[in-house]
Amino acid sequence: MTMAAYPTDLAWEPMRAQTLKAARRRSRLIAALRRFFVAGAGASFAAVFVFMGLYAIEGGFTANQYAAAEPLRMINPRFIGRTEGGGPYQLSAEFAERAQGENQPIELISPVYRTESGTIMLAPRGVYDEAAKTLVFEGEVMFSDAGGNRFTTPDMIVDLAQGRLIGSGGVTGAGPLGVLQADSYELRDSDRALVLRGGVRGQIPDSAPQDGESPP
Repeated sequence: MTMAAYPTDLAWEPMRAQTLKAARRRSRLIAALRRFFVAGAGASFAAVFVFMGLYAIEGGFTANQYAAAEPLRMINPRFIGRTEGGGPYQLSAEFAERAQGENQPIELISPVYRTESGTIMLAPRGVYDEAAKTLVFEGEVMFSDAGGNRFTTPDMIVDLAQGRLIGSGGVTGAGPLGVLQADSYELRDSDRALVLRGGVRGQIPDSAPQDGESPP
């Protein structure tokens, strides 16, 4: 039997057509999937922004509550006032911090207190209570008055309304009268008097003329 010969490329023609159709279907599927994923990604981003916006709106009060709990901080604050007698005073510091709330005391770093009569006081830290009109200095407190006295004490309370400086932790200093020590003290701005109490000790310099010197 004689078999007829057919070109081999014609036998592959149906398979090639099917392959092209499958490739086109695959391309369309890939394109559809690409569009689907792009649309999904866009929807996801949109959802994220919508969520952020809603969170900012609904959670705004919560954020403000957290912010309200933060203390108020001030750099180089300055407070000015007057005593009941009308004497002006000034309080400054390098740094101040006050907790949120009404009439909260103010914590001070390196505070300095000055009066018109010449009283100057400074300390490493302090607490200023505006409502009570008191000032508490802690650390190595140093103060001086217009009479030339210079003192150090561990702590001090200032009655801003009365213009009085009071301490009970002991005081040591020197001035025109010599070296002085006491258990407690009071410095009044109204009459510029320094009152020492308890275990008062002092060393007054000898002002008597020496031999060969004439009295003044």
